[in-house]
Amino acid sequence: MYIVYESRRGKARRAAEAVAEAAAARGVPSLLRSIEEAVPDDILEAPALIAGCWAKIDTPLGGETVHATSGWIENLPELHGKPIGLFCTYTFFPHTFADTATRTAEALAVMSRAIEEKGGKVVSAHSLHFQAFGKGAEELVAEVLDYTTG
Repeated sequence: MYIVYESRRGKARRAAEAVAEAAAARGVPSLLRSIEEAVPDDILEAPALIAGCWAKIDTPLGGETVHATSGWIENLPELHGKPIGLFCTYTFFPHTFADTATRTAEALAVMSRAIEEKGGKVVSAHSLHFQAFGKGAEELVAEVLDYTTG
């Protein structure tokens, strides 16, 4: 499994590490790379790809959704139906609940569209709270593996 992430302050990297740990717990080897380090040929050789980024949600009026990951996806070669799992990390503040749901949904939708345009098949997508990466990572990996082992 190839796991790719975009991280600015380390949360998405920690989420990606939780995904790799969840895969290892199921006996599935994985390769973990930032979007700057990822090699498209390695991705094509992997049975599945999990990609993630963060959504900045830090004010009552919202924040910035990361688009570098979707740009990175747009530069990938044709994915030929490869199963893809997506994640977006977030920090929840009580006064921003509706905005949190909107921003994480937007980030996942942007990545999903980019994957589908490259011919990939999104089989799982999760928003992962920075204090609970493990549970969400386990669900994401389970759903991707269930699809790949069918």
